[in-house]
Amino acid sequence: MGNLVMRVFDMAFGRPQGWMGRAGGALMALLNVEQERWGVSRAAVRPGERVLVVGHGPGVGLHLCGDAVGPGGHVVGVDPSAPMHEMAASRCARQVDAGLVELREGSAEWTGCADASMDAVISVNNVMLWDRPAGFAELHRVLRPNGRLVITVHRHVLDVTPETVQHDAEEAGFHGIELTARPRRFNSPAIELVAHR
Repeated sequence: MGNLVMRVFDMAFGRPQGWMGRAGGALMALLNVEQERWGVSRAAVRPGERVLVVGHGPGVGLHLCGDAVGPGGHVVGVDPSAPMHEMAASRCARQVDAGLVELREGSAEWTGCADASMDAVISVNNVMLWDRPAGFAELHRVLRPNGRLVITVHRHVLDVTPETVQHDAEEAGFHGIELTARPRRFNSPAIELVAHR
């Protein structure tokens, strides 16, 4: 029974697929808004900047970033899930048409971005799905010098200690790391990491 529950959870939230993925995406859009706003705010996204959103899900953070970088900026969203691409494309249709937002199949480990091409990288509730050493190495590669990395994740879905995530970021070369646990009223704490290349 436990394996079945985990497979259903994974199809809805971890690696969204089919109708379950779309249902999970609808819940993510409602329940992750606070974290998405925090991520964009802490990344201090400004007009004209280039931003990478890792695991963009239903596109809430992409939409916020698209508004923040325009005019003249560009947001790349990577996610391996087809239902999440569909939901994000619908939510960000105006910004995609304007050339502000671009959607790609990808992951933290493979973004398809050029070396030192991004001013900021944001990840909301997906670091637990990464091969963390490979993911942090890739994000370090694509960020410009002094570029900002912002990660936030529900504590209850994080499969390692927050300090392990910090250690992996340090090993990849990130510095000035801030690691906090922000209490929330109706959910587990939000583990939040901010770092620079």
